Formats: sequence, structure tokens, C-alpha cells
Amino acid sequence: MKKDKLHNIKSTGFKTPEKYFASFDEKIFEHISEKKFIEEIETSGYSTPKNYFDTVEDNILKNLDTEVKPIVHLMSRKNFYYVAGIAASLLLLFAIFINKENVNEISAEMVETYLEDQDLDSYEIAQLLTDADILEEDFTIIETTYNEDNLEAYLLENADIETIIEQ
Repeated sequence: MKKDKLHNIKSTGFKTPEKYFASFDEKIFEHISEKKFIEEIETSGYSTPKNYFDTVEDNILKNLDTEVKPIVHLMSRKNFYYVAGIAASLLLLFAIFINKENVNEISAEMVETYLEDQDLDSYEIAQLLTDADILEEDFTIIETTYNEDNLEAYLLENADIETIIEQ
């Protein structure tokens, strides 16, 4: 309740007598010029023990702890390895879940480009296809009817007889 009304207060609450600062210097100089205050003081109020300055150095050195203590590092290697391991695992999890969408997308063009770059012959491709698990439930082989005349014409136009004989 009080805190709500603090920003509405316009005055500080402190008051000084009228013309206080105008007459302040005069009053100070008036007290200083009177020598009776200074003459009444017999001692300063402070005293030092006897031979204090002769023995102060020995007392300080006696109170010092000269025992060598082991250095405690604030960041040890063990803590650094813990923090680095946690950061690496978080980064790995972040990378896995962010790139999860792109993992299953392999286009036919990528496979075709890969097979062209590998210079595989037909037997190696057949071996790869038999090794691969392509006969899954959703994989269907489309059977097409062909005409023997069309097949013979295609082979004569596109196939080299020397490569057919070599194989």
C-alpha cells in the first residue's frame, strides 16, 4: 500500500531553518576564531601503546599464516569435461531432431546419379538389387507385354554386338 503512493510524494521531508546556509559560513568562522575552544583541549583523545611502532611489524608477521595451502581451481578439467559432454549431446540431439525431415527423402534422381557415377555394369547392379531388400509389401513389379519384333529391333539399334558377345 505504501509503495503505491511513493511516486506521488513531491517533498523530501527534510526542512532547514530560514537563511541557514546564508549564515552558516559566518557561524563556523566565528567558532574557529575563538581560541578558548582550542585551548580547552588538553589531549587529542587518541594514544598509542608504548613501543607500538617498534613491535608492530613483528606482531603482523606473527599473525600471518605462512603455511602453503593447495591451490583450488574454480574450473577443474573434470567439470569442463562434464559441461562439454552435456553441450555435445544437446547439440547432437538438436541436429538429429531438426534434420529428421530430410533423412527419409531420397529422390530417384539421386539414385540414378549415384549409379551413373559408379560405372557399374548390369551384373553388379543385379547383384545390388538382389542384396537389397526390395521385395517388400509395398513394392510391386509391373509386368508389361512386349512384342518380340520390337525387342529385336531395339536390341539391334541400341546394343553393340561386341559387348553382347563379351558378356
